Amino acid sequence: MQTYIATLFAKHGAEDDVTRFYQDMEDQMRAAPGFISRKIFRAEPGKMFGIVKQFISEEELAAANERPHPEGVHFVMLEEWESAEDRVRFSRSLDKARSARLYPNLLPQHTHEFYTDVTDAG
Repeated sequence: MQTYIATLFAKHGAEDDVTRFYQDMEDQMRAAPGFISRKIFRAEPGKMFGIVKQFISEEELAAANERPHPEGVHFVMLEEWESAEDRVRFSRSLDKARSARLYPNLLPQHTHEFYTDVTDAG
């Protein structure tokens, strides 16, 4: 089994369109050879910061010196496939014109890679 994780940032105001884009792929994915499962996560911008501010002082907050993340709404997609090759074949089979309509809704920051679960690595 192979785990594929993609992360991206949707422009503010485009997060519903990006959500629908990925949800609309579900039937194609389920029919794809080697597909096992997928979860799509969409951040709740500002929620963590709002809660953290309830627990720490302004001084602690200033001292944390945390760098701001990119503007936009963060998405994380976790997919399980029988093999990395199955995932690549699926990606290559998708309608490129449909994907081109997605790109104007995204910020340039993104990642996509295959991962190994090291939770219980010893």
